[in-house]
Amino acid sequence: MSVYLDHAATTPLSPAAREAMLPYLDAWFGNASEPHAYGREAKAGLEHARGLLAELLGCEPEQVVFTSGGTEADNLALFGQAGEAPGRMVVSAVEHAAVREAALVLERRGFEIAWAPVTPEGVVDVAAYEQLVRPGDRLAAVMWANNVTGVVQPVAELAAIAAEHGVPLHTDAVQAAAGLPVDVGAAAVATAAFSAHKVNGPKGVGCLVVREPSVRPQQVGGGQERGLRSGTENVAGVVGFAGALQERRSRVDGRAQVRDLLERLVDGAAVPVAASAPRLDGHSLLLVDGVRAEVLVLALDQAGYAVSAGSACTAGESEPSHVLLAQGLTPEQSRSVIRVSLGLDTTVAEIEGFAAALRTAVDRLRAGALLPGPAGH
Repeated sequence: MSVYLDHAATTPLSPAAREAMLPYLDAWFGNASEPHAYGREAKAGLEHARGLLAELLGCEPEQVVFTSGGTEADNLALFGQAGEAPGRMVVSAVEHAAVREAALVLERRGFEIAWAPVTPEGVVDVAAYEQLVRPGDRLAAVMWANNVTGVVQPVAELAAIAAEHGVPLHTDAVQAAAGLPVDVGAAAVATAAFSAHKVNGPKGVGCLVVREPSVRPQQVGGGQERGLRSGTENVAGVVGFAGALQERRSRVDGRAQVRDLLERLVDGAAVPVAASAPRLDGHSLLLVDGVRAEVLVLALDQAGYAVSAGSACTAGESEPSHVLLAQGLTPEQSRSVIRVSLGLDTTVAEIEGFAAALRTAVDRLRAGALLPGPAGH
């Protein structure tokens, strides 16, 4: 069995999430919109999960709008705040595709998108951002923690700057929730997107926290979720989401020490990217000069270690990461970066084994050695 070191892409379902979901996959399978006993049981589970998530995320229960995941939540925030007539938005240069692509769609519709630059460490340039945000802007969007680099942004500071101009700030907090005690109320953001599968919950469910009443629905139907997201709710998924996040918050996360150990052990084989920036504890991005990331990922997989060549959402694309280009890496460097993201239970022994495997693979690939074929060939 290989060692899984790609938790930024997705996480295994936690025992707490699985246990919480089972009744709603079996006996309590009803539609939460129906008034009979089956529907009432489903509705009770849905609302209990909504209240628990609100408590964990620092908002009111009625502000939690369930979606199919982080992408839908981000889309609802941007398109829901855009309005009918073209306007202007400020979007950071390192956003997840769920925000970036939505902004590009709006740009093609006539919106002005001001792209806020980042420093070489991947942190939004606060001075430049402050100059870009203007009264009348429909929205500012800055992700809380980057899914590629793990860099954590000063979201509360940026939200305060936007608020001074009367501009709501949306944050993609999908990756941040995996490693930070995210509190949307304390940060004073207008909207925030979350996804269950990044915090050891099930895939296909997430939420948008809506603290501003100006978000408009982007699909029509039965009027569920206060009319903001019609469609029969995924009760089992929502309950699993709440159970997973509650369990994750209850655990003391000591992954920073393991991450620092990893980055010391790979010295000479790889260089950590954004090493001096505030980062999620379990997140490392490693630049391996002279080696293509996709080849290295394959070599490590054959050695029994699962890592990523970048964001899972752009896997298979030949274009270099816009996140890394925004930080000043060259296209060639961007194609030589691997992401190593730790789980709550990743051990020191696993990291020591991975570091040794990485050094071996890099030495062989830099020497021009061919990768070994599958067993038996």
